Amino acid sequence: MPEWAPPLLALLIFAQIGWGGANQGVSSALAACADALLAIVVIGTSPAASRFWHQARVPVGWFVAALVWGALPILLPDGLARALDIPVNPAADMAVLALAKALGTTLLLITAALLAYSGGSAAVITRWLAFAALLLLLYAAADAVDWLYDSARNARYGGTIGNPNAAGITFAVIALLTGGLTLAPPGAESFAMRLVGMAGAAAALILGAMTGSRSAMLLALILGGMMLFRRLRRWQDGRPSLRRLVPGVVVLVAVAATIAFLTPVGDRSAYLPEDAGSRWAVIVHFAAIASQQPLWGHGLGSFFDVNQHTLNPDTAPLYWNFGAAHNAPVQVALETGWVGLALLLAGFAALLWRIARARRDWWAVPALCGAGAIAGSAMVDIALNVPAVAGLFAVLLGSVWGAAMAPGAMSMTRRIKPKRKAHRHRRSAHDVDQPVVETAV
Repeated sequence: MPEWAPPLLALLIFAQIGWGGANQGVSSALAACADALLAIVVIGTSPAASRFWHQARVPVGWFVAALVWGALPILLPDGLARALDIPVNPAADMAVLALAKALGTTLLLITAALLAYSGGSAAVITRWLAFAALLLLLYAAADAVDWLYDSARNARYGGTIGNPNAAGITFAVIALLTGGLTLAPPGAESFAMRLVGMAGAAAALILGAMTGSRSAMLLALILGGMMLFRRLRRWQDGRPSLRRLVPGVVVLVAVAATIAFLTPVGDRSAYLPEDAGSRWAVIVHFAAIASQQPLWGHGLGSFFDVNQHTLNPDTAPLYWNFGAAHNAPVQVALETGWVGLALLLAGFAALLWRIARARRDWWAVPALCGAGAIAGSAMVDIALNVPAVAGLFAVLLGSVWGAAMAPGAMSMTRRIKPKRKAHRHRRSAHDVDQPVVETAV
């Protein structure tokens, strides 16, 4: 494994997050090229890993099939496309860029998996992501102070990405990653690094709460609680020392009070039920549009144009400015058809099956929780529509997947069964006339 690759990968991801999430036309194209270039260099310079490619062949095959399915409307001649009843993409000029972003994200997933596989643990990726996240927090904290000075303090902070919801889930993931440093097993991190991680997690939670993203904060608290519960269960002496416990409790109470009384999350939570109902209506609306082209979809990168073309007097006041479906599976189905979505989900299912069957060390836990937070947010928001957040998701999930395929990751489902052999019970005086009984052990 190239030693320079994990830190460079982490810096690349968080540089894109700091650069507006690489969410504009030019920046997203440059980010996709940088992702692909790094992946090609890492794969090309890594030692031969035939075992890795053998184990990864099924998920990779599904992901390649999903990419090819989405690219067919671009690649096929017009005559053949018409014969196959492929609809004309209303945003054909955006299709190549959308395909490049999808390809770059897929390569990031495979690259992170290869690095974690070579290193034998998700730690080679997770720790560097946490360190890069701490650097981003310094920039974001300065930016937030400037924002507070200029704003009326009743607006939502957009972070370095410029979108409050995407920034919120990013800060939630940063809190989980830096919290992983604090909760690391004994001897894995110094006490000073644990304190830095705790401060980073607290700052990330406060910045996330300033975005007003309720789903991000809810996911951060739930998954962070799961991380803490797992760590407490594995503590060597059954409980953490007061030296570790007291600072954590003090910080937790201070962060909770700050979030509840000084950020937009508390005020916005009051009308959460109404917003949940309207968000479900949005998902149902765009799922119906996706069902209009169930086989091929409307074309990569076509969401905004398709939405504009399907507006009517009833839906225009509600959806005229939507640039995303606020549900990643529905948007994939709208652009590549339900077949494209099925191919993609099959790849994730094969990948997650491998993860579920393997033993995981501590460093896979914050990575898996971070990927879960982004996936959960993508069910109700635009998290995966932002290229840098999608890249972060791919790297987190890829690191856990690669560690699950590493030679040291023993399967939890393959246990050596003891050989069955017969033996005679020793007879006692009262069963002299009883037959010999054979049992298996």
